[in-house]
Amino acid sequence: RRSRVWQARRRADVAHAGELIAGLLRVGRVPSAALVEAAEDADVLRVAAAEARAGGEVAAALRRESGVPGTEGLADLAAAWDVALRTGASLVEALDAASARLVADAEVARVVETELAGTRLAGRMMAILPLAGLGMGYALGGDPIGFLLGAPLGWVCLNVGVGLACAGLVWMD
Repeated sequence: RRSRVWQARRRADVAHAGELIAGLLRVGRVPSAALVEAAEDADVLRVAAAEARAGGEVAAALRRESGVPGTEGLADLAAAWDVALRTGASLVEALDAASARLVADAEVARVVETELAGTRLAGRMMAILPLAGLGMGYALGGDPIGFLLGAPLGWVCLNVGVGLACAGLVWMD
């Protein structure tokens, strides 16, 4: 769950970074200066900004950083940077298009995450049900743990139950 939240946050940061650079270019900044200035507000651009300050290739730095989970959108920004550099096209328009696509992708990811929240909650509840079954067994005067650990039939039941519970959680996820 933490990984999903962190990746969603990084995706939003990448989309915001593209919008920042495009906005700075729109007001007249030079591309490398706009990147360096945008990196002050967007951590995902720090490596590319360092590369720009050193006179290196910005698009290559963005592509390298796009390997981190959640920052895959940096590859789109790198492609926009490359297209503008090679063809002389407007970097603002290329970055606007890439940023709009990244914002739309982030919105779709948020919608999907919201839609799957109920299913994930059901999966968590299913994971708790075996514990509730054990509690009910004790409440009815039985010894379910003794049965599961003390008899060959109990071992089979325990293994099958654990296997099905794990399969259910994997399937729900």
